[in-house]
Amino acid sequence: MPMTLDRPQVGVAETRPEVRWHPHQAGVWVAYQGDRFVGMVEELWRRGFTATTGLGRRLGHFSTLHEAKAALEDAVAVE
Repeated sequence: MPMTLDRPQVGVAETRPEVRWHPHQAGVWVAYQGDRFVGMVEELWRRGFTATTGLGRRLGHFSTLHEAKAALEDAVAVE
């Protein structure tokens, strides 16, 4: 009986739902991937922004909202 091995297709990326952002209240943005909460960004008034994953891992302090959101999206992509 011949043996067949399945090889993963090269160049085919796993598709994940994109991260959607929702303003929760003043200075707080929450992120969802599909229906799953994946994290949040909080503004530290006049001191920048912090990003935290849905599992509570702090990703750091960022100068801009855009940088904080990008850090969270990158962290979600590798989970």
